[in-house]
Amino acid sequence: MKKRVLATALAAALLTTGLLGCSNNNSQDSTASEKGNTETKVLNIVNGKIEPTATFSTIRLDNPALKFRDGESITDNVFTRWTEKSLGVKIKTLWTGGATDGSFTTKLKLMLSSGDEMPDVINLNDFTSINMLIDSGKFMDVGEAFEKYASPIYKEAMAAKEDAWLPFIRDGKKMALPTTDADFGQAQSVVWFRQDWLDKLKLKAPTTIEELENVMDAFVNQDPDGNGVKDTFALDFSMKDRMAGAPIGDATWIFGLFGAVPERWYPGEDGTLQYGSIQPGIKQGLAKLNEWKTKGYVASDIALHDTNSIVQTVASDKVGIVCAPSFFWGYPGALLLANNPKALYVPYPMPEGVNGQNMRTNMNLMSAILINKDISDESLQAFFHYMNSMYSVFESDDPFYFKGYQEGYDYVIKDGKIITDDKEIPGGKINTIEYVFGSALMHSTKIKELFDKISSRIELTEQEKALAIITGTQDDSTPSARSGFDAYLVSNKQASANVRQYYVGPMTSTMSARNELLQKMQMEAFTKIIYGQAPVDSFDQFVEKWKSSGGDTITKEVNEWYESVK
Repeated sequence: MKKRVLATALAAALLTTGLLGCSNNNSQDSTASEKGNTETKVLNIVNGKIEPTATFSTIRLDNPALKFRDGESITDNVFTRWTEKSLGVKIKTLWTGGATDGSFTTKLKLMLSSGDEMPDVINLNDFTSINMLIDSGKFMDVGEAFEKYASPIYKEAMAAKEDAWLPFIRDGKKMALPTTDADFGQAQSVVWFRQDWLDKLKLKAPTTIEELENVMDAFVNQDPDGNGVKDTFALDFSMKDRMAGAPIGDATWIFGLFGAVPERWYPGEDGTLQYGSIQPGIKQGLAKLNEWKTKGYVASDIALHDTNSIVQTVASDKVGIVCAPSFFWGYPGALLLANNPKALYVPYPMPEGVNGQNMRTNMNLMSAILINKDISDESLQAFFHYMNSMYSVFESDDPFYFKGYQEGYDYVIKDGKIITDDKEIPGGKINTIEYVFGSALMHSTKIKELFDKISSRIELTEQEKALAIITGTQDDSTPSARSGFDAYLVSNKQASANVRQYYVGPMTSTMSARNELLQKMQMEAFTKIIYGQAPVDSFDQFVEKWKSSGGDTITKEVNEWYESVK
C-alpha cells in the first residue's frame, strides 16, 4: 500500500554541456578524462542519445497495484523501451521483489550474504536497507562522480533540498545519491473527519480538545451511520510496533496536543536534541488515550492497528477521524465510496491542545540511490546521462518532449492540448511515473510552485501540465484529487506545527545495539497505560529505564553528531 505521497520528478530535454553533454547536431568526440588512476572514454552522445546503447543494471520493487498494458511489466514497458530508443540507455533489471510482503528485502539480504555480484545501481526508500548496503562496503563514495557527471539542473535540484546529503555521509564521504521528497505541506498528514457524519449530527469540525471529545462521543454514541446499531468508533490510528510515521493513521498529532512528539529527535529548551518519547507531554497524551479507549472512542484492539488495518476500517464505513496525507481520499477513500457512495471525508486543521499547542511529525520520505563501487565507467556515465535527462524537464520548454512514453498512457493530445481524462484515453489512463527508475526524484522548489498554483486554482500552462504529469502531481479535476490540494492548503496553514526529524545521521553504535530493545520497551509501556493495565505514573519508570538501558548514551551520540553538522 505504501503508495508514494509524492511521485517524482522526471523528464527531459536535450542535454547541454559537460562530460555527459551532447551537441544538438554533432557527435561528441571521445576524449580522455581521469577517474582515479585510469583513463576513461566519454560516451558518444548524439542528439541526447548514447551511440551505441549503454547499459546499467538494477533491481526493482514489485507493486501489485500497478496497471500495465498487455504484455508489459515493470521490467519491460513503454518507458524502458523509450529510454533505450531515445536516450541510448538500457536499464537492465536483474530481479524484482515485493515491497508489501518483504520479499524484496529478503532477496537483497540473501544477495549480500551469499556474496553475489551486486547490480550497478539500487534505488531504496528503506533507511535500514540503505544503511545495510553502505555498511557492506560494496558501494562507492558518489561525491566525486556526482560533481563530475551531474548536470547543473540536477545539482540545483539537490541543493534545493536542505540537508539532503546528511543521512548518507560516512566519515565525510557521500555514500548515496539522495532522491529527496519535497517536505512541504503536500507531504504532511492532516486530520480527516467524516463530513457526512458531522452534517447528520449537526456538528462542526472541532477546534479544541473539548470540542474534539464532543465530536468523538457523538461519533460513537449517536449512530452517525444511521443503521440503528452501535458499531462505529471515533478515531483510528496506528500503534502496532510504532507510534510515529505511519503512512495512514499517524498518531503523533494526539500527543502534539500536549506538546510532545514521540519517536523523533528535536531540540529542547536548551537547544540540544531530546528524544520525544520520554517527554512529559507523552505522559499526558497516554493518559488521554486511556480515557478515550475506556469510553470506546477507539477500537478495543487498537494496539494491533497499523496502516493496513486502518485501510480496512475506513473502507468498512466504521471510523470517523483519521490522520493521513493528502492522498487519503483517493486511497483508501475510493474503497469507502465503493461501499457507500454518500460517504465523505474532509481535511481540517488540527484542534488546539493544551495552552493552544499542536504538533505533529514532519513527514520526510527518505530514499537514495547507491552505486556499486565496481560499476564500469560506461555504466556509470550511462546512469548519469539518464539522471541528467530526467532532471532536464525543469529547464525544458517542450511540454511534449516525453510523449514517446506518456502519450496514450498518461494523456492524449487534442488540438495541441494535453487531455488527462481517463475516458478520453484508449484503454484507460496509466500513470507511467510508476514505471520510472528513481521515481522519487524532484526539484522541491519547483514542485512546490506547481502545487501552489494548482491548490490556488490558477490555470496551468501546457508546460506546467506536462510537469505535473511527469512528477506525478495530480490535477484537481476530480473530487478526490481536489481534496488532496485542500489538504495541502490545510497543512500549510499549520506548518508551524510540523516537527522535523533533526537526527538524520547514520545509526550510532549504541542505536545498533539497543534500539530494538528500547523500542520494544516503549511500546510495552505505552500499551499497558493505554489499556489501563498499568497506572499513568508507570511512564516515569519507563523513562528512567529507557535512559539507563542505553538511551542516555544514544542521546550523547546524537548530540555529538548534531554539533558537528548543525
